Amino acid sequence: MDTPDITHSLRPATQGLDYYWPGTSIKEACERYGLTPDQVVKMASNENPYGPSPMAVAAAGEALHRSAIYPSSRYDYAELTAALAAYAGVSPDLVAPGPGSETVARYLTHLFLESGTEVIVSAQSYDGHAIASRIMGAAVLSVAPRDYRCDVEAIVAAVTERTRIIWICNPDNPSGTMLTADETRRLVRSVPATTAVIFDEAYREFVDDPDYGDGLDLLLEGHRNVIVLRTLSKAFGLAALRIGYAIADPAICKSIDNIREPFNIAGPSCAAAMAAVNDDLAWSREVCANLRDERRRLEKSLAELGLGVVPSQANFVLVETGSDAVGLYERLMRHGIIVRLGSIWGYDTHVRITVGTPEQNDRLLEAMALELSA
Repeated sequence: MDTPDITHSLRPATQGLDYYWPGTSIKEACERYGLTPDQVVKMASNENPYGPSPMAVAAAGEALHRSAIYPSSRYDYAELTAALAAYAGVSPDLVAPGPGSETVARYLTHLFLESGTEVIVSAQSYDGHAIASRIMGAAVLSVAPRDYRCDVEAIVAAVTERTRIIWICNPDNPSGTMLTADETRRLVRSVPATTAVIFDEAYREFVDDPDYGDGLDLLLEGHRNVIVLRTLSKAFGLAALRIGYAIADPAICKSIDNIREPFNIAGPSCAAAMAAVNDDLAWSREVCANLRDERRRLEKSLAELGLGVVPSQANFVLVETGSDAVGLYERLMRHGIIVRLGSIWGYDTHVRITVGTPEQNDRLLEAMALELSA
């Protein structure tokens, strides 16, 4: 018999979880194929190919000189909250910032979940929400998508008296599809007011479909159980600085503030975020417009190569390769192009491609044409 050790005291809910694989890094690609960093283009993690907001970089650099001093909740965090609220078009009491929207999502699981509760997710969607929910001991029910889209009717049918959270990525990751305003309204109106409907809108700035179902509209209509998650990682290129926020009922924002760590957002990150949304909106809007244009070009060009393309409202495209997704993934990496395998979401014959700059997209399309004709 094994002698009990400290591992026997670990919470069962934290054991046996699937690790979220972040994809192949530039360094790994260089080591595997003898490439140098300047030869590699990473089109796998939905990062901003234009880099970070220039004004945000300048503000973060200046703030580094104050790194010996903790950020102030009364001043730094309050100013950040006000800046994010102004950017979102809401009052500050509806905003709760944090070190990345992923962390804010975990705060929400701490508020709503425990053993015996349930959450609902769309299967083959971003799995970070399911992992965070399982850590809190909640049961996770996955509802199969329909034609790459969240199945609203099936999600509503799956709700029970134990359902505390419904997680919806809109636009969805990895498919890039979206729910319409009619679908999001039907979902929220069909579930109990005691069930939180959390819309993860990480890719909101890349949407150009006028029928998009923005969860914020529903919150502002008075649905207090609607929570919206947004981030500065994508549109402002601040992924490494970890800035995200919830837009929610003031009581929920207050509860998040009560359970967060005292100094949860680093000073340079705080300064960068304020500069990004206060001073660099023109830069971000131009970048997002360029990426929307390039997304349309990429979709058209990939389809012309005979690939199946899922129409996207995000800064990436999910592509059906026909069969050999792993082989294509490896061959593209030999060209110095990193894409993401769809198999981690159950799309075994797909790859997900982040929209790059025009030059990066040209390079991808050239490599794709060579490999598909070989």
